[in-house]
Amino acid sequence: MDATRTKTIRKSRSTSLCAAALVTVGVVAVTACGADGGSGNQAHATGRSQESAGTSRPPTPSAAPPTSATATTRTDAQPARGSGCTTADLKAAMKATGQEMNSKYFDLTLTNTTDRTCALRGYPGLSLTDGAGKRIGEPATRSNNGSVQDVVLKPGRAAHAVVQTPDRGVTDGKCWGKPSRVKVYPPDNTASLTTAAPATLEVCGNTFTVGPFTARAL
Repeated sequence: MDATRTKTIRKSRSTSLCAAALVTVGVVAVTACGADGGSGNQAHATGRSQESAGTSRPPTPSAAPPTSATATTRTDAQPARGSGCTTADLKAAMKATGQEMNSKYFDLTLTNTTDRTCALRGYPGLSLTDGAGKRIGEPATRSNNGSVQDVVLKPGRAAHAVVQTPDRGVTDGKCWGKPSRVKVYPPDNTASLTTAAPATLEVCGNTFTVGPFTARAL
């Protein structure tokens, strides 16, 4: 092999070695860059995660229990109201309770005669009749003797309403005839029941009032 050919071969080998070296360096560089890029992305993602965790809002405190829960508890503690009392469930009675400030007062009661609890609320309808059942005067008007309330009647218990009329001679108006019976319409009922009128019941001056039912006599 001549000297010129030998030099050409050596030069070709040197060029190949250099190219191989450059390729190797490039691969390493690319690998290194890829690794660095992955670390950067991971760190960036971690940073977002940490930032999100750091800025997340604290849990909203649970709302306070509704005030209606307390009211329900108090209601549950009361006796069962039951359904409304009907006329057939009740027995009426009326008695004189005294005289004060030129007025006569009477206690009208409705007693639960059944074996179940029922309730009354409001005013009774009230009128007077003679022995033949004919009405005397006008029905009673409503007064403020007592406050409207639910009156729970267990078996045998009674609700009370105040009946009031002026005494004779207090007003200029005439007095009605003496009644024999008192006709009573329980609240929310269209059927009536009757009871004997007290001997001292006499309406004068066209003033005849009744209050709402209450749990106790006033």
